[in-house]
Amino acid sequence: MLAVLLLWTACAPAASSKLPVSCGGTSGGQVGAETQLRFVEASDTQIVLTFGASATSNTFGVPAFEVVPLEGSNAPRSYRLRVNGTSTLNPDSTSSYTGLKTIEPGGRTVRSISFVDEAARQMVFNVALEQQACPHVASKTYVYGKSPRAQIVLTFGNASSLTLETISDAVGGAPIGTAVQASGIGYEPSAKIRITIGGRAVWDTTANDDGTFDSGFWIPDREPGPYTVTATDGHGHVGTTTLRVMAVRYPK
Repeated sequence: MLAVLLLWTACAPAASSKLPVSCGGTSGGQVGAETQLRFVEASDTQIVLTFGASATSNTFGVPAFEVVPLEGSNAPRSYRLRVNGTSTLNPDSTSSYTGLKTIEPGGRTVRSISFVDEAARQMVFNVALEQQACPHVASKTYVYGKSPRAQIVLTFGNASSLTLETISDAVGGAPIGTAVQASGIGYEPSAKIRITIGGRAVWDTTANDDGTFDSGFWIPDREPGPYTVTATDGHGHVGTTTLRVMAVRYPK
């Protein structure tokens, strides 16, 4: 568990700077980068695809992608996300992604993200929204332990992105004292980031010059159960996700 919790003096947040959004097509990533899909996450304000390295190639980066609206409107309710140079199957035919093909967070903005097709190391997803909204689309690379990671992120309503990765991802949570990697996109450049679990501060870090951050911390002593995790920068940018704190199981 954490030995020390950082103290913080509350202050009035600065005015929020709006994240750039696009209602039309958006593309990015690196042509020729090869990855394996590892995780797909969705909440009411964010959709995040996380990729790991692939034995197909030594060229790693954010895979080339395109986000295209599916309706003839400047603010549609559905998008198609096409990602090149990635797959759910490793070259040895084992699965790199074992999650759901459709994720429905049940919120007021994001209805679902659905896996549509995969062929020749190209994956296609549909994003359906409950209301007309234009996404902020961003991407980045980072390292989890010794493993390279890449992310493609869509956020809505000026929300920032926050994702967590632990050694216990397969069960959706982690025991007290487990190391956690927090990854964020869409924050004020160089701002101090405050991470909370269940409303209680557990860690501070600093955003990079591009408004991203990656920082590790340990799950503190909490009663087992699901907790809301937030990352805020004092400038109106907030990312939210959930974490299930699990009881420590001691060997018999």
